[in-house]
Amino acid sequence: MDLKSLEYFLACVKRGSLTGAAEELYTTQPHVSQVIKNLEWELGVKLFKRTGTGIELTGDGEKIRFYAENTLKNAELIKETCSLNNNETLRIAVNSSSRLAYSMEEFLSREENADISLNYMECSIEEMMNYITMRHFDLGLLFVPANRLSAFSYMAEHRHLKFTTLLESDLLVSCGKKSPFWGREIIEPEELDGCTCVRQEDDYFSIDELLLENEGFRTGKWTINRRVSTNSNHLILRILRNTDMCYIGSYWTKNSDGAEDYFGPTINGFQKQVYFGYMQADNRELSDKAKEFLDRIHL
Repeated sequence: MDLKSLEYFLACVKRGSLTGAAEELYTTQPHVSQVIKNLEWELGVKLFKRTGTGIELTGDGEKIRFYAENTLKNAELIKETCSLNNNETLRIAVNSSSRLAYSMEEFLSREENADISLNYMECSIEEMMNYITMRHFDLGLLFVPANRLSAFSYMAEHRHLKFTTLLESDLLVSCGKKSPFWGREIIEPEELDGCTCVRQEDDYFSIDELLLENEGFRTGKWTINRRVSTNSNHLILRILRNTDMCYIGSYWTKNSDGAEDYFGPTINGFQKQVYFGYMQADNRELSDKAKEFLDRIHL
C-alpha cells in the first residue's frame, strides 16, 4: 500500500464518484478505478458500493477512511521533520530510463556531491504529477509523445506544474546485436510489421502509441507483437542484449557502465516526435544541486 492509493481513495470519498475523483486529481477515470481495485485487493475488502448517483462507502470503507486521513496527516508531519535535515536531499522522479540512471550515478560520484542524499524513483507520468503536486518529489524527468502533448499540458497546468523541454527526440527502435535492425540508421514504419517488442508497463503516455499515427498501424494492416510488458530497466536491457526483441521508444537506453549503447534506427516520419524535459511545481524553485544535475544530464 502506498500514499497515492490513499489519496485516490479519499478523493473518491470526497467527490462521491470515480469520475469526480478523476477530475479533482486531473487524471483519467479508468486510472482511478484501477487504483481503487488494487487497494481493495490488497486490503481484502470492498471499499465502495455503487448507487444511482455514484458511489458510497461500505462499512469497511468507512472504518478505513479514518485511518487513511490520519496516515496522510502523519506523512505530512514526517516530511516536515525531514526537511529540517541539514544535508541537501535531491528528490527526483523519472520515467524509467537507464540513461538517466547513468547520469545520476556519474553526478553522485563527483567529489563535490559526496554529501548529497538522494531519493530517486522511476514511475509513470501520471504518478509523477501526483508525487510533485503532493511535494513527495521536487523534480520530474520525463518523455512526452507529441500525440499526448496537449493532454499532458492540460493536466500539468491544472496541477500548477511547469514542464521545460530539454530535447526533441525521434521515435527510435532500441535493439541489440541479434536484432535485424542492428546497425541501421533509419527504417520505414512498415518494417516493424510483425516484430516482437518489449515495452514499458501500459500508461496513457506510452511512447510507442505514436505508431498509431501511421495509417498502417492505425487500421490494423500492420501489427507489433508486444510480448513483454515490464517496469524493470534491468530486464529490458537483458532482453535487448540476448534476444532479437526490440524496444520502441526514445532517447533512452544506455548500459549501466556506459560501455554499450542499445540505440537503433530512427523510424522515418517520426522525427522530433518525443519531448524530453523536466517538470516542477510552478510555485517552487529548484535547488542549486537540482539545477546542476539538469545541466549535466547526457543528452
